[in-house]
Amino acid sequence: MPHHPEDDWTRPMPRTQRSGRDAAGARRRDDWRERDELEETRPIPRQERPGRDERYVGRYDDSDAPGYEDQGYDEPGHREPGLREPRPRTAPPRRPSRRRRRYGFRRLLALVLLLLVGYVVSLAVVAALIWGSVTTIDATPDVADRPGGGAGENYLLVGTDSREQLSDEERSEFGTGATEGSRADTVMLLHVPTLGEPTLVSLPRDSYVEIRDHGLDKLNAAYSIGGAELLVDTVEQSTGLRLSGYLEIGFGGFVGVVDEVGGVTMCLDAPVVDERAHIDLPAGCQELAGPEALGYVRMRYSDMRGDIGRVERQREFLAALVQEMASPATVLNPFRLHQVGTATGRALAVGEDTSPVEAARMGLAMRSIANGAGISITVPVADPDHPTGVGSTVLWDEQRAAELFEALRTGGTVSVQP
Repeated sequence: MPHHPEDDWTRPMPRTQRSGRDAAGARRRDDWRERDELEETRPIPRQERPGRDERYVGRYDDSDAPGYEDQGYDEPGHREPGLREPRPRTAPPRRPSRRRRRYGFRRLLALVLLLLVGYVVSLAVVAALIWGSVTTIDATPDVADRPGGGAGENYLLVGTDSREQLSDEERSEFGTGATEGSRADTVMLLHVPTLGEPTLVSLPRDSYVEIRDHGLDKLNAAYSIGGAELLVDTVEQSTGLRLSGYLEIGFGGFVGVVDEVGGVTMCLDAPVVDERAHIDLPAGCQELAGPEALGYVRMRYSDMRGDIGRVERQREFLAALVQEMASPATVLNPFRLHQVGTATGRALAVGEDTSPVEAARMGLAMRSIANGAGISITVPVADPDHPTGVGSTVLWDEQRAAELFEALRTGGTVSVQP
């Protein structure tokens, strides 16, 4: 076969036997090449960035981090080994704007103020209607030796047995009899101090006292002789306290007020039966309607304590009645308050010198006493059945009674026990 020299450059060089050093170097190069290939395909270990919070790993796209270099991780389906798929970003919930929250609060505040103003206006209207229906009488003594003022104010609360507003049927139902005229059936002295708790003192109607120009007689005789004016004068002379206001209620008005509040609940320790008062009440708690309530506060012949037991029942019932009248069901309901207030206004008579402010002070003081924040007592008595020319009377304990009235006049501590 002819030899062509131009083909020699394409002919492979004949392999020669390598020396031991060259063979070892070739093996090392092959090992490095294989190692490099393995390094290129080995997963990159997960590296924690300094200060990175574990709670946020995988939550955000690292491509937003500064210094990040694009290495083809945006390809679909690609996931860096050791890392979770990033969660889809969601917009944070929108908070209501500060202006909107402020507007909502202002609307609520305006509504509350509107309701409050409406309630106050309704109270003012009801109070005006009540006071407009109240009867005024002359209860100011026209004498020169009235006692001077003291610490606080004193008011006289009187319940009369007047039957003028009662029909024949009502007189029979209530057991009031047919006696004409009126007498003071209940007499209470209410002391409202400048500071401190109010005090309610019962003055038994059969108290044996001096009546101006009429000598010694029962306290209720002063009302029969000279009405409210002489009764006020008699109480002032007997106690040494100047009275600032006068309030009176009759039989018919009392029954109407009790019925208007829906009755008054009383709890009796024993049955109460009194034929003259037309009542037959079992022991236990029960609601007394107007006629039953009237008989309960008037009866005395079935009570072994006589007039003393009666005045205690009167104070107890009056406290329960005031609680009913001042209950939220009445006070917070303008319509019910109007009904109860109107019935009370028609039933009351006040002294001409008694102002609406003084009447309000009486009401607040009575509510305090009814809630237990006051003192309710009977004038100290030496003999509850003292015989005299005018019949059986109640004789006061002169020394203890004088101490009580002096404490009220000077603002001292009332030491008399209920």
